[in-house]
Amino acid sequence: MSNFPDATVPGAHAPLGSDDAPALQHTFKPSVIRTRVIPALALLMVVGLISLLAYSLFGPKAGRPQGRINASGAIVTESGRPAPEFEAPLFSGGTFRLADYRGKIVVVNFWASWCPPCRQETPLLQTAAAQLDSDVVMVGVDVWDTDRDARDFITEFGVKYPQARDSGSIAVDYGLTGVPETFVIDAGGKIVARLPGPVTTIQQLDDMIAAAR
Repeated sequence: MSNFPDATVPGAHAPLGSDDAPALQHTFKPSVIRTRVIPALALLMVVGLISLLAYSLFGPKAGRPQGRINASGAIVTESGRPAPEFEAPLFSGGTFRLADYRGKIVVVNFWASWCPPCRQETPLLQTAAAQLDSDVVMVGVDVWDTDRDARDFITEFGVKYPQARDSGSIAVDYGLTGVPETFVIDAGGKIVARLPGPVTTIQQLDDMIAAAR
């Protein structure tokens, strides 16, 4: 038997079985798991699935330049801001120069081969182009596209009116909001109307051209 009285050494740890020992483990109650952890995990899974779906629908496709689709729109009357001058190579050869058509009304239609509304409006534009008055000229400008896809598109629809290729600067200069988008420029070189979306009737085009007269 020890001759020394019982004493507690300052700083010493209490035995693990002691009633005075601090709890070393935290126990999660089942109610906490049900009400907080499981709903949080479920929410994360739903958000992840939605993100994947959105990316698959609207994200950039492999090998495709990025661009926005204008599914619908209404004619916007412009205040007559000067139309940015541009030169662009034609798919048929040569160059389209906007300045060469000063004195005429110019309809500029921006499109891309991967754009469904562009495909919908092209037959109508083809018909309208053949009926334009002699003081009106229409030109298509392909944007955010590949050369091969654009040429296939032109061949598929048998487009006859001039088709030019934009390297990127024309769309920027015109403040393009997406494709398709059509601008009408008056004989003095000013933008008088635009349509951010597909042309759905020839009357729409006639109304825009009328604004330039």
